[in-house]
Amino acid sequence: MLLTSLLTGAVQAATYTSAGFIEWPATATIGALSSVAATGNHIYVLHRGEPPILQFDKKGNYLKGFGEGLFKVAHGLRADPTGAIWTTDNGNHVVRKFSSDGKLLLTLGEVNVGGAGSDHFRSPDDIVISTKGDLYIADSGNGRIVRLTSAGRYVSEWGSKGTAPGEFKLCHGLAIDSRDRIYVADRGNNRVQVFDPQGKLLHVWSGFGNPYGLLMSGKELLVSEGEVHKIFHVDLSGKVINSWGGPDVLQLPHFMAIDSQGILYVAEVNGKRVQKFKQ
Repeated sequence: MLLTSLLTGAVQAATYTSAGFIEWPATATIGALSSVAATGNHIYVLHRGEPPILQFDKKGNYLKGFGEGLFKVAHGLRADPTGAIWTTDNGNHVVRKFSSDGKLLLTLGEVNVGGAGSDHFRSPDDIVISTKGDLYIADSGNGRIVRLTSAGRYVSEWGSKGTAPGEFKLCHGLAIDSRDRIYVADRGNNRVQVFDPQGKLLHVWSGFGNPYGLLMSGKELLVSEGEVHKIFHVDLSGKVINSWGGPDVLQLPHFMAIDSQGILYVAEVNGKRVQKFKQ
């Protein structure tokens, strides 16, 4: 399947080819696909079935599953530079850290107790990790971004519920660049907001529908739009430079990852699949 994009007045250079799907093990009961992460050696998938975290080698061969019985609404998944796996659980209000072999190392927040303050979350959706190892949590139920150290110690927060610049209707997805600028998919407000590492608002971008997931790819921001089933490419001035997909290609694209070979992985909620694309 060859995917190209024609925007008004110009043919865009980016061309994506579907490279198939991650193959699920027969032992897993696959639920709605939420997130995918890629490290040098592994691919991890987070879904709303059992076991909720699936580990594959870099060729896509299934290795193991873990996290059984822990999740209520599995949502965000990221790998840190040490190879540890961080997840967000929108349903029971916690952030968890696992070792690469599936051992639960840390739980942040209180299971099944939503709250604010420095030691609770309410429906956390996504997480990114800075070049210094700090964690930034999209705490969507509280309309804020929470910054923690790599050990989980509270540092700061910003944001509140609303529609004004710097506020969020639903801070749903995150991305981070090499300068540790934080990109927030403000789902419901139909925009992406960009902040410096301390939470100063830098930019507000729109024009690509309602953003679900975000991913930095070189000098572009990839934005998944689950309502029209497309991926938008946005340059770092906020201009849409490419788009592709549609319901015949993607089935509610959510969170994404890129591996060391440049393969783009897209978790599709409605499709209950992770699709791979080559550029």
